[in-house]
Amino acid sequence: MSKVSSIYQISSFRGGISDYSNKGISGAFKFGKNLDIRKTIDSLTCQQALVDEGLDSSASPSLSTSPSASVSYSASLSVSPSTSPSVSKSATASESPTASYSPSVSPSTSPSATASYSPSPSPSNSGALTTIYRDLVLWFVKGSDGYTYEFGNTGYVYRRDTDGYVTLLYKDQNGKIKGAAEWYSDSGKTYLYWATDKILNRKEMPGRDDWNDVQVVGANLNSADSHMMREAGGSLIIANGGWLALVGYDDSYTNEALDLIPGNIAKTIVERDGRTIVGTVKASDPDKGINGAIDSEVPLAQVGSDGEIYFADMTSSIPVKKLPGGGKVNPGGVCNEVQAAEFFEWEQTALSWIDKQSVGNMALFAVYDADAGYGGIYSYGRNNKNHPYVLNLEYALDVDELGAITNVEGKTLVSYQDGTDFGVKAVDSDNKAIGTYDGLDFKSPVKKPVNVTEWNYAEIFCDPISSGESIEFWYKKNKTGSFVQAKMEDGTTSFDSVGEKKAVFLISDEAEVIEPRVVLNPSGNNTPEIHNIEIHFN
Repeated sequence: MSKVSSIYQISSFRGGISDYSNKGISGAFKFGKNLDIRKTIDSLTCQQALVDEGLDSSASPSLSTSPSASVSYSASLSVSPSTSPSVSKSATASESPTASYSPSVSPSTSPSATASYSPSPSPSNSGALTTIYRDLVLWFVKGSDGYTYEFGNTGYVYRRDTDGYVTLLYKDQNGKIKGAAEWYSDSGKTYLYWATDKILNRKEMPGRDDWNDVQVVGANLNSADSHMMREAGGSLIIANGGWLALVGYDDSYTNEALDLIPGNIAKTIVERDGRTIVGTVKASDPDKGINGAIDSEVPLAQVGSDGEIYFADMTSSIPVKKLPGGGKVNPGGVCNEVQAAEFFEWEQTALSWIDKQSVGNMALFAVYDADAGYGGIYSYGRNNKNHPYVLNLEYALDVDELGAITNVEGKTLVSYQDGTDFGVKAVDSDNKAIGTYDGLDFKSPVKKPVNVTEWNYAEIFCDPISSGESIEFWYKKNKTGSFVQAKMEDGTTSFDSVGEKKAVFLISDEAEVIEPRVVLNPSGNNTPEIHNIEIHFN
């Protein structure tokens, strides 16, 4: 009796990462990375690659800061740092700080600050540096002046223009910048605000090019891991440990605008319909709290260090998804892929606008501390009405830490630290990344115990292969061991025949379960495009 051949077929790829290893919605797969599954064609293709910004292999001038500061407050403040910045595409920094703070009581109720700067001609050893970045960027702030400002974990401030040109502007000698935002004044001025551990600063925009107009707004923040800032309800709201701090439209400031429930520490802030939504962690167990939150088409929060994503609509209490390799995000490590124009709601009896909604479509999570091979930028949601809500690892990036993520004029940016290297990567519109697709488990059908399932070959149907592109097929048997690379009839391991549209990979192996893997190798900005995969077995 001849053996009967059967086929497992994969003809949809839009279902994202499944909740299960052997089943899922239409088009789901066990895991994938660098795959573009949200196109108008339901096919398997490579996603764009990531490329570093702010690179410069030449020696560069130095930005040196030698601040000396004295602050007197209960709200009357003076600070006199000294610095000599130079503006260039690649600036380096050397510091020789001298700082002292001397608090004293003052009856003044409104903050005041003065600043003086003097040259500090300290040398810079920058010849071997290849990037402008000196620390991990934790916050991106899209300024109303068209620039994107970037704030780092040791106090550096950078500026990016719309062409991706990055300048090192300033060094805050008080160290890690724990929150940053743009905010406005009823005087008609616009400011950049940022907070170190206990000090809230602001800089007029555009103000002085040499940043000689940095002011201390308050030096009485609570020491906390995060001072995340958000516009909400007509104020700038600031996470302040067990409190919320506030800067008003009238330039007023208080570090005790709201006392949270005891034992809770503010870590993330979301503005929703003019209200402030605060994500907290427990002081007794900070690893299990909310790391980051975002209002996309559905409100979401990333919770804990095991990769759990929850609905954050103040009603649902179940996880939406668990990231396949675990991990977590920083408070600035979430954003919308597309952030639409803001909507305002006005009540005529209100003194000012009360509701504001920034409408985003799909959430992006900059995930780190995941298992090897599972870190990077995940998306959750959909980008059109007829697409399902799915999870996808859009851009794989395995590094020590991802700091912040944003989308500027359609281009996604993410900051990273890898060992002693720091940088910001942007989506590269000119190059694709290698895509990997791990299909759901294919199980042997029910049969007599004496019979063994033989897996014969895999057929892959695709668009005509272009020069430099190739496709590989791998498989794993019985949920154990490593993936085995299948060969074609001529003994080659990859399908790269220019103009051809069907690849046949030989398996010729016996197993009860087969796990398929397809690797797509692009060429420049060209990618293989797979429409159908058939796995034949007896």
